[in-house]
Amino acid sequence: MALRPPRSFWLPKAGNSPEEYEDASRVVYPQRMGTSGRRTARAAVSDGASESAFAREWANVLTEAFASRPPDMCGLTEDSLCDWLALGQEEWRVGIPWDRIPWHGEAKARAGAFATLLGLTFAAAPAGSPRLYWQALAVGDSCLFVIRDDRLWLSFPLEDAAQFDNNPALVCSNPDNAGDLWENVSRSEGECLAGDLFILASDALACWFLERNAEGEKPWETLIALDSSGWAAWVEEQRGAGLMGNDDTTLVIIGVN
Repeated sequence: MALRPPRSFWLPKAGNSPEEYEDASRVVYPQRMGTSGRRTARAAVSDGASESAFAREWANVLTEAFASRPPDMCGLTEDSLCDWLALGQEEWRVGIPWDRIPWHGEAKARAGAFATLLGLTFAAAPAGSPRLYWQALAVGDSCLFVIRDDRLWLSFPLEDAAQFDNNPALVCSNPDNAGDLWENVSRSEGECLAGDLFILASDALACWFLERNAEGEKPWETLIALDSSGWAAWVEEQRGAGLMGNDDTTLVIIGVN
């Protein structure tokens, strides 16, 4: 069993430049998974909250951190998650040009940036099984969809388009403003089957996906048919028709052979 090469797409909200895109995504595949499970494939999507300062940078730190050094998904605890986040929080803090921030923006920056986080890992399944084993964690409304036997088998962490609102749970770059982060962490896991399709999407696309699925459509068929040449036009068409919110839009597709 093996993973197909990942496919990733992104687009800033209409009217914004690529430099204003505040989502982030990252996918890393090892050369060989190995039977020990120590080598893992990792994928992450993050949606920076525009209301906070340097959210783009924080979303990039979160996805890069998950892809390069994911937390211990099997033994995850509140303390281990906070310890894992601490390195990224310090990286974000060091990377901010504090000496160039206007005095009226300093308080907002010091409060920290906020972003969602969806992280997914694949590893060799326990007990020598030839299958791959996946684990996911989420804070906020970036979603994972698992397609199995040509149907939506899992929607994580949200299951209905009505659950999307303007106040998703968020991860903060300032540990002093993290709040009750652990209460907002969702986790899921399982074994892969050949033919499974894993779709990671930021909120606007995830909401579109669940709405289309609720209408009896198969939105995954639309997504897997997209390529880089048609992606932007398709997203703009959905936005123009009022079917997708005008927000930064990110998609990662991973298939299992």
